[in-house]
Amino acid sequence: MGKRTKQYKRLMRSFEFLGFRHPYQLLMTSDIIMGTLKVDVIHLFEKTLSTKNLKPMITQCSIRALYNKNVGPNSDPAVAGAIERAKTFERRRCGHLMDDNPLPEHECVMSVVDPKSNGQNKFRYLVATQDVSLREKLRSVVPTPLMYVKRGVLVLEPMAASSAKIREREEKAKFTDGILRQSKRKRDDDESEGDSSSDEDEDGKTGDASKEPKEKKKKNYGKKQPNPLAVKKAKAQTIEERQSRKPADPVVDALAEPQKAKRKRRKKAKTAEGAE
Repeated sequence: MGKRTKQYKRLMRSFEFLGFRHPYQLLMTSDIIMGTLKVDVIHLFEKTLSTKNLKPMITQCSIRALYNKNVGPNSDPAVAGAIERAKTFERRRCGHLMDDNPLPEHECVMSVVDPKSNGQNKFRYLVATQDVSLREKLRSVVPTPLMYVKRGVLVLEPMAASSAKIREREEKAKFTDGILRQSKRKRDDDESEGDSSSDEDEDGKTGDASKEPKEKKKKNYGKKQPNPLAVKKAKAQTIEERQSRKPADPVVDALAEPQKAKRKRRKKAKTAEGAE
């Protein structure tokens, strides 16, 4: 990308900040069409503006000016080709009557670009013309990009001083608006935080008046147990060992042992002999 292309691209971005949008409305006069018959004029504009989103336009008065150049014995044979090319562009209705005394082309273009004569390019036209006086008048209409052909090269004029002042004013207004919005948002956040903190303070005061703060109790985890991973596992006992180590039940043992029969003492009978 060449230096001039970068410069034009940066310039069009500045115009986009002032309201220009794709597709660009390119308003051409009859002299610019006559001066670019040997080249593909649309491709030339697309290359210069670094975009393929263009809408070439021409007014009815400019078409009439081309027809007037093709009248008389000294008519230019190239005018017929210019008329055919102009017919391929979109016709911009200017509302001027096609009578015997038509409106001059430069006045028609001025009325289309600045319809209310207040120095504002209402519909955001790019104007391509070889008329030096017309370009001089259009510099006071903001914002209006101007283009012309010089030595076979399409030139995009730098932004006029009036348009540059408006751009700077718009940038400052946008920057100031952004700062104000940011400060307002920050102030709203601070107010919301202050309200929440005041509510918490009020709740704390009422709570202190009714209840005294309780001391935190230490949690009792009980006696410290040994690490289960460090304790040696007990060996599995066999059935015989378990039976041998089984504690004796005194009740069962008492029932199992047979009770001994009580011995009765017999009294000896006294015999008669003994009595004697």
